[in-house]
Amino acid sequence: MKDVSKNNSFEISGYRHFFLAALLKQVQTGAILPSQRFLIRKMISAVPCDYRGQIIELGAGNGAFTLRLAARCPRATIVACEINPSLARCNRRNIDAAGLSTRVQVIADSAENLLTEPGQPKVDYIISGVPIGNLGRQKALKLIHAIRDRLTPDGTYVQFQHFVADYKKIRAAFSRVRISPVLLNIPPAVVYYARP
Repeated sequence: MKDVSKNNSFEISGYRHFFLAALLKQVQTGAILPSQRFLIRKMISAVPCDYRGQIIELGAGNGAFTLRLAARCPRATIVACEINPSLARCNRRNIDAAGLSTRVQVIADSAENLLTEPGQPKVDYIISGVPIGNLGRQKALKLIHAIRDRLTPDGTYVQFQHFVADYKKIRAAFSRVRISPVLLNIPPAVVYYARP
């Protein structure tokens, strides 16, 4: 497996592509730059390195989290969901270039459609970069409840946002919620760790 995630040309190209996609669909993307290593490290640290199950990643963008999550958890399978078709194609290319396509699937669809698809198994980890603060209250609550319903009873939902305004929405669906700031990310972010 090639380590595309540390390649400088990948980083520059990925930033440029993400920036252009974000300019076209700011509300959907939620940021103008992909997440940096400080935020990525904090997000994926919730998943044990030896985890062997399926992980769902929502709002996968161009693959900044996807590649590092796959590297951290070499025995896990990942379903990476991205609603923006351009970013999903970019993520798919990055996954293929890294030789990860046998255990990482990139789906160009909405998080809600993926989570509510009938007959799908529950998972232990859902990692999300979906900008829930941009969705509106009812749509955000519907997504958060769909996430909770797709998790196993001991599962973990990891969500990042650039503000803490969504704490009450997440807390309404999960019994345990912890927040951790990531001040070195541009822009600064907070990570929510939630369990049913």
